[in-house]
Amino acid sequence: MAKKEDNKTLAIKLRFWTNELPGRVGTDHKQIPCWSCGVAIIEANRTKGISSDAEVFNYMDDIPRAVKQLMVRAKIALVEDVSRTERAKTRNKKR
Repeated sequence: MAKKEDNKTLAIKLRFWTNELPGRVGTDHKQIPCWSCGVAIIEANRTKGISSDAEVFNYMDDIPRAVKQLMVRAKIALVEDVSRTERAKTRNKKR
C-alpha cells in the first residue's frame, strides 16, 4: 500500500516582470533588472482544499495587499503565537 503524504504547507510565489528591459544593468553590467511589479501566486494544496490563484501587484509596497487578497480568497486565517494563548489558559487554570 502506498504511503499517503499530506502537504502541511502553503506556498506563495512572487514573480517579477522582466519584459522590455536590458539583459544586464549597473556600472559593471552585472545586475539583472526587473520591474517593481509582478504577480503573487498561491500554489494549490489538495490536502487543505486550496486552488491555485494569482494576484497582480503594481509596486513593492503593494505585495502585502496582494498576499492578503490571495489568503482571503483561499479562506486562510492567519494564527499568531498560539503557544502564548495556550500558556495563558494554563496559568489561569492554576489560579
